[in-house]
Amino acid sequence: MKLDTQSADELRNAIWKNRGFPVNPVIIANRLGIKVFKSNLPDKVYGALIKEKGKDPIIIAHYADSENRQRFTCAHELGHYVYRLQQNEDDEEYEFLDLRNQQSSEGIREEEIFANQFAANLLMPEKEVRKLAGEEKSSLLMALYFDVSTEAMKIRLKNLQIKC
Repeated sequence: MKLDTQSADELRNAIWKNRGFPVNPVIIANRLGIKVFKSNLPDKVYGALIKEKGKDPIIIAHYADSENRQRFTCAHELGHYVYRLQQNEDDEEYEFLDLRNQQSSEGIREEEIFANQFAANLLMPEKEVRKLAGEEKSSLLMALYFDVSTEAMKIRLKNLQIKC
């Protein structure tokens, strides 16, 4: 399996190209043939990736969540899609349902860890984070730049061992 950073970077570079920041994961999903919807979901479920055999996958984000959470949820579910593609060469031949909830954030299962790191790398690439940190930008300004929550930005900085 490719490293999560590499697959996120490859996908962002191939589809998003040089459009700058913030990265829009919905556009990336759409270019991959994945439709993204907003819908009402059960309590404590932030989103879902649904893949039925022989059909294109779909991503659902909880409509009541903040835009930042919806963006991260979409990127997280894209991480599941990439993970599954790396496990199954033929994406027509598998079925899958992932519900993104609080347990997803805990990152206990290998696939959840991959999806979380993939999302962080897609939205907040290490190279760009380090560049901003070198310019002494605060975590708040970085969160605004990447259009993510301050919590997501702080977690990203901690995981990259960057102090701001």
